[in-house]
Amino acid sequence: MRLVSVSVQFIKGLDEELGGISLRKGRNSGTKTVVLLFERVQAMEKGRSFINKIETLNLCDEEGEIKVTPNGMKFQFVDDDNLSQAECSFEVTSDEAWERVMRFLHRYADAYGFEFQAPKI
Repeated sequence: MRLVSVSVQFIKGLDEELGGISLRKGRNSGTKTVVLLFERVQAMEKGRSFINKIETLNLCDEEGEIKVTPNGMKFQFVDDDNLSQAECSFEVTSDEAWERVMRFLHRYADAYGFEFQAPKI
């Protein structure tokens, strides 16, 4: 087991595993949006989301912690109880914040073996 100093957490101390990352930019507004995809959300399991109110997403790495407030959460279920995918999105408003988020995402990608793929058109 290797120690990874990069994590994504809805609840402090409970690491989530990303299934994918998508970066988007509004054509007219220029708004930058980060979309994180999850196949499983541990924060929702076993009633944890009722015990711990989930309002922020914490991105943790060697530089510290980035606290973001998601502006959207989408859930897709196979049936009533089985989550097939969750999508969490948040906007990044400044160039400085964007650079910091990108450094985090590069570290996460390196730690977990993600690689860039061009969008499918």
